[in-house]
Amino acid sequence: MPSINLLNRKKRDVTYNKAALQRFYQSRRWKRLRLRKLKDNPICEVHALRGIVRQTEEIHHKIPIDINHPDEDLIFDYDNLISLCIECHKEVHNSRMNPVEALIEMQREVR
Repeated sequence: MPSINLLNRKKRDVTYNKAALQRFYQSRRWKRLRLRKLKDNPICEVHALRGIVRQTEEIHHKIPIDINHPDEDLIFDYDNLISLCIECHKEVHNSRMNPVEALIEMQREVR
């Protein structure tokens, strides 16, 4: 009976996901949307709530994108984007909460 090496299979899936993600971030549509958000909101939205001006360096999806089941309406939804400085972007990704909860908590701390 043949065996299936699940570890290799998972590794290939991760590689596929990274490649798909790279294609998305290199797409013209994403680059145009990102530039529009940067122009419209050049300061970190979390720091702005605190009255601090920090330059936006990252455009982040509030509701994370799922490259395996891409919802183009959500991926390219301007209202699903938030302008963040590198510090806030790292905080969202390093949080033990899901990204949406982390953003809500970061904004709640300000108020």
